[in-house]
Amino acid sequence: MKNRFSPRLLVTAVAVSIGLATSAFAMPPRGNDASGPATGMHERHMAHGMKDFSRLHDDLKLDAKQETLWQEAAKAGKDGSMRERIRKHHEEMQSLLNQPGADLRAVAKRMDDFRAEGQKLRNANRDRWLTVYDSLNAGQKEKARLFLKNKFDRFGRDGQRGQSRGGRG
Repeated sequence: MKNRFSPRLLVTAVAVSIGLATSAFAMPPRGNDASGPATGMHERHMAHGMKDFSRLHDDLKLDAKQETLWQEAAKAGKDGSMRERIRKHHEEMQSLLNQPGADLRAVAKRMDDFRAEGQKLRNANRDRWLTVYDSLNAGQKEKARLFLKNKFDRFGRDGQRGQSRGGRG
């Protein structure tokens, strides 16, 4: 019996599938309308996290300099350009993959470059928050530590609970 699919075709199909899955995973988990019917668990989780973060902010009782650093870090983290970057990247990958004879190595390189750029942005954001942390006094740092410890503890408990349901949380 003759095999219908050549190994080359199968490798190409797998590579394209992985590329599309990676791009789709990078997309936000809802549509363009933030209040639309696709608004789901991710948004509720983020809203809850922001509420907790707001409580930490209030609990720290920041001075003027600390407040300025906090606001700068928060503003940078809320920059909506990331969603736009992801959308443009997705469109670019789609365009490249729609071309007959697309070079999958070039596509993979672009995806790697995009991922590396995103990591640089995340590191810069983390560094802004660490600058806020560095400006805190010992009591404030302890409150921040306890806040993060509580978050990690809850994450661990929720993760274990999710694993008992077949890996889904």
